[in-house]
Amino acid sequence: MLTVLFDAPAVLPALLTPFDEHDAVDLAALGAHVDFLIEAGVDGLMPCGTTGETALLEPDEVMTVVSAVVEAAAGRAKVVAHVGRPATRATARLIELAIDAGADAVSAILPYYYDFGDEQIVAHFRSLLAAAGDTPLLAYTFPARTGNDLGAEVLERLASDGLAGLKDSTGSPERHHEYLAAAPELEIFVGSPRLLLESLRGGSRGTVAALANLAPGLLVGLVRAFAEGREQDAERLQDEVTRLEIEVTAGPPLVGLKRAVAGTLAERGVGYPAAPRSPLGI
Repeated sequence: MLTVLFDAPAVLPALLTPFDEHDAVDLAALGAHVDFLIEAGVDGLMPCGTTGETALLEPDEVMTVVSAVVEAAAGRAKVVAHVGRPATRATARLIELAIDAGADAVSAILPYYYDFGDEQIVAHFRSLLAAAGDTPLLAYTFPARTGNDLGAEVLERLASDGLAGLKDSTGSPERHHEYLAAAPELEIFVGSPRLLLESLRGGSRGTVAALANLAPGLLVGLVRAFAEGREQDAERLQDEVTRLEIEVTAGPPLVGLKRAVAGTLAERGVGYPAAPRSPLGI
């Protein structure tokens, strides 16, 4: 019997990672950001994903961030720790550590760098499911970053093995609906805010979105409007979400988003470092 993380449509920020002037994780800024997001009504948090600069974090830094987010959330929102690495062994080890740190669930992106076939992907996730035990495991697909694709048939196989959910960052409405149809029992989240309303109408569990770092209330409002059947409000909010996403994501990856978050938190008296880690920040 799968553990249900969210029994209603949910918003999870794909959490940013702030770095101080010494290029270390800024724990004070991270904690203040978590407070801001939870106060805005988000249902959960996913630290150390793509938006959290996962590929630029050392394994010990991943655990520093996950532990800090669990502590800052303090049970007010669920923490889905992203720990995906190219190697099965390295990912399984981080899964165990994240669970020990108190994460409510774990997530792993498809293995990357090498070209992996379906059977290798299935074997990888079966090993991760064994490492996770009773803790829910979500897969994360982002072929533009990994170079590897997750087919709907493969997702269906993994669902039968006990996979709990999926973050879909393909950006493809067609593929997203294939996932929803292939594994309706999974908690499937869309990664592209511009597709959120369409995704909810198709039966998804909500979104894990970078934009939620900056405008959590806007995305929460959209999800709540949909859940309450306020279709006109939901469509209006979807238009606002799409416009803001285009504005914030223009330019180099994460630069505009981090600067905008720093500006928002400055209004709350919080110093939030805006620079991504090198070489992104160069």
